[in-house]
Amino acid sequence: MHFFLTLNKDGSVGFSPFQERINQDSKVTSYLCAPLSYATIQAIQEQLQQRDPFGFWDKGFSRKDPKHQILKILKGFGWNASDLTWKENSPSLEFGQDSLEDEDQAHEKDKEVEKAFNRLTMGRQLSMGDLRRLARQLKSQDEDIKKLAQFNVEQGSATWVPAVKPVGNGWQCQRCGEREVEEWPSQYEMAATCRSCESIGPSTSLGVLYRDVRSLLEGPSEVIFQPHWELTEAQRIASEQVFEFIKDPCQETALLWAACGAGKTEVCFPSAAWALKEGKSVLFAAPRQDVINDVAPRLQRDFPDYPLQVLTGTSSVKFQGGGMVLATTHQVLRFWRAFDVIFMDEMDAFPYQGSRALEWGLKHALRQGGKILYLTATPSSEGLKAVKQGKMQLIRLPARHHRTSLPVPMWEKSRHTIAPNGCTGAWVSQIKSLRIQGPVLMFVPKISWIDPWIKCIQRCFPSWCVDGSYSADPERSSKIERLRQGEFDLFVSTTILERGVTLPGIQVVVLEADHPVFDERALVQMAGRVGRTRECPAGSVLFLSARMTPAMRTAVRWIEEQNRLAMELGLIDA
Repeated sequence: MHFFLTLNKDGSVGFSPFQERINQDSKVTSYLCAPLSYATIQAIQEQLQQRDPFGFWDKGFSRKDPKHQILKILKGFGWNASDLTWKENSPSLEFGQDSLEDEDQAHEKDKEVEKAFNRLTMGRQLSMGDLRRLARQLKSQDEDIKKLAQFNVEQGSATWVPAVKPVGNGWQCQRCGEREVEEWPSQYEMAATCRSCESIGPSTSLGVLYRDVRSLLEGPSEVIFQPHWELTEAQRIASEQVFEFIKDPCQETALLWAACGAGKTEVCFPSAAWALKEGKSVLFAAPRQDVINDVAPRLQRDFPDYPLQVLTGTSSVKFQGGGMVLATTHQVLRFWRAFDVIFMDEMDAFPYQGSRALEWGLKHALRQGGKILYLTATPSSEGLKAVKQGKMQLIRLPARHHRTSLPVPMWEKSRHTIAPNGCTGAWVSQIKSLRIQGPVLMFVPKISWIDPWIKCIQRCFPSWCVDGSYSADPERSSKIERLRQGEFDLFVSTTILERGVTLPGIQVVVLEADHPVFDERALVQMAGRVGRTRECPAGSVLFLSARMTPAMRTAVRWIEEQNRLAMELGLIDA
């Protein structure tokens, strides 16, 4: 999207994406015929300010010829003089009034579209591709949506922002904050493209973001909170601490370190209900859509009739309304200063962990004075360091709701290479023993192992229902749903199922547990799939590998430490 730079009667410089509206605007004296990127317009404004910090536009351009200065700046960017011409603007008053009357009539006809646009864009920052998708959802024309966006900008409820902006001697993406961008020569000037957030659409210096600055909630709202569960003693203590943190005006961040399956998400629900009633917008975020899909029905169950936005990369409806949002961290990049309270689940998981772009996006989705509570069963070293330094409050939830200790993994040393070339007698016996206790979830370190191991297990157990999945599996969602329903005897998976899913009665075996892809956090999370429900509070976790690694030792130590703390606090029975 490009804009026309204008010179106005009051001595200001402006811009508009619509040439026909400039021709009808009596405030504009002249405009540059060549459309410019918004990044270029901002650069012009900054350079003019630097050249005359005491008021370049004072009193009818009395100091210097503004047109000459602007053309000089553009030539420095690489523009040719022949492409740069000014057009004087002298609209008749009668034409301008008629035009405004026509616009009023058009607005009257499109009130429903305008109302929907304003409701669905609150607190968002959207690319032109996003706005085009919104136009399709609203069954409107792209140009009409752009006009609604420009109208909001003129009214001060939104701003235009260059998608990638020159900063110092380099660039910065304004959607994800990334500075390592790809620079390339455009027709008139150097341009840049951000690759860090391209999975949700292109972001270039020639593009623009529509950034809505309104809050998701205009004030206190009516909230019906009907929890379908009763907090355990461990959850009640943690929930009260979360509530105190949310109300504390001094603390900005906190870490909720919970045992796997301890119900850490539900612990946050009472605080979320209070925040919404107070008119504070709430975000539940997680790195992976499997976690989002697992949490969504729980929020919808406990907050009946409250509008909940559920946003993942596969969401069929991209634009939804409501003061409570449940989203993957990539979708959070489409919000700006929108949330008063953020509950960031699985903060140590891929792709959020180690991503500067997703971390930047989460922090910039928070409103000034807002709160972020990080939730995890396996805190990162950075998180623990922040706690130790007093920069982050720590809240512990070491026990599951059924008061049974966490299953501690057992290690079985393999004397042969663990590869999908056939099951040995010992493995067959161990897998059969696990299946007697419940369905088996088998984790493997490589996608290439999934199909061979499925066939291997099927040969050994012809009567079993066996399948598997991985991140790019087109049938992933349907298979996981069948797994939740208990249709499989054994399911082979990569680490996509290490977090955020509850599978009643499941038993876990980790093949080649000493593989580098399985760090201590992954191992703790995989073990945490076992014994999560009141009906099946126990189970077995088996690590199969040629050697015991430091990651495996740390995983076992973390699980044992949670059990020890829970026992000391009287939160588990055994």
